[in-house]
Amino acid sequence: MSQAVLLQQVPFCGPGRIIPIFRDFGIPCEIRHLYKGDEVPTDLDEIRVLVVLSGPMRVADVGSPQHPYLLKEVELLRRMIEFDRPVLGIGLGAQLLAHAAGAKVYPNTPNGEHTGDRPVGEYGWAGVTFPFPGGTEPIVYGLMDGAPMFHWHSDTFDLPRLPPPANLPPGAPAPPGGSVLLSSTARCKNQAFRFKNRLFGFQFHFELTPREIEGWLENDRATLEQAAGPSAVEQIRRDTQQFYNRHARLGNRLIENFVQFLRAY
Repeated sequence: MSQAVLLQQVPFCGPGRIIPIFRDFGIPCEIRHLYKGDEVPTDLDEIRVLVVLSGPMRVADVGSPQHPYLLKEVELLRRMIEFDRPVLGIGLGAQLLAHAAGAKVYPNTPNGEHTGDRPVGEYGWAGVTFPFPGGTEPIVYGLMDGAPMFHWHSDTFDLPRLPPPANLPPGAPAPPGGSVLLSSTARCKNQAFRFKNRLFGFQFHFELTPREIEGWLENDRATLEQAAGPSAVEQIRRDTQQFYNRHARLGNRLIENFVQFLRAY
């Protein structure tokens, strides 16, 4: 029986509110705890949808002996991309999806280019925008500019593109790239994308519970303080009290939109 398979990278970054919503819609779920040694799945017929969760690692760690499962995830994602099977990548999961699709993943810089400028990370709460035309896509229906979302990343990515036709005539316009930009922030243009028809990546977090946000603060505190200073932990805790209820409503809407999208296929 096909099911939703969720790949969890570290103990403190779980699926949050995704599983309750999936189960409300009758979608069976299985979490693979990769950090415990659970296997990355290989049989695509067993996967109704693949959800790749986040973690403090980076795409640059793919192939490292510390996290051998990252390479297996990329191999699985390449197969999912080839057959346009439903994928939802969040945080690191979105970066792995972009990487598997052939896009560059690199430190986020002020001008949004992969240059030598000092990286600018996004940590904590910030509003996201939904630029036209991607902001009209069904998966972000009901979300609006300024929606408060949780961020924890220093890297960004280019949007993946389909390979050009082999015999494109000279001077012919470039064919569509196969991807749509869904969301941006002032600090990071490429926040979310759809590639092909069923592959979605979201750099920001819409799924986390307060407990999981606290898990990030406790387990990756050094990264946060290096990027945003020692006062950032308490600021995020205050912001969580202010923004979380609205964030949860909008995040649930996004997850429900994704489920309805799956039902259409």
